[in-house]
Amino acid sequence: MAKNKNFTFESLVPTGKAAESTTVTQANTILSAIQESGPSTKVTFDCPNELVEQMKDYGYWEGMSQKDIIIEALGVFFEDKKIKERPEKVKMRKKVGRKPKALKAFMG
Repeated sequence: MAKNKNFTFESLVPTGKAAESTTVTQANTILSAIQESGPSTKVTFDCPNELVEQMKDYGYWEGMSQKDIIIEALGVFFEDKKIKERPEKVKMRKKVGRKPKALKAFMG
C-alpha cells in the first residue's frame, strides 16, 4: 500500500530577498539538471482543482509555467529520498493504450 503523505508547495514560496534568490537558484539548478537528462515523457493525471488553482496563481505571479512548477515540486520532493530502481521485468512490460502516431504510420 502506498504511503499517504501530503505534499505542499510551501517549500516553493520564497520568504525574504535572500530566500528568494536561493529558491530561484535551486529551481534553475533542478530544471537545468532535469532538462539535460535526455528525452522526456508526456504525463497526464487527475489533480484536485484546489491544487490546480494554487499552481496557476503561483505561476502567474512568479512567471512560471505549470510544467516548471510541477518539475520543480517533484525535484524538491525527491531531493532527500532514497529510491530503489524497479526490476527489469517490470520496466520492460508491454505498454497499454494507444500506440504513438509515429509507430502507427511506420507499422501501417
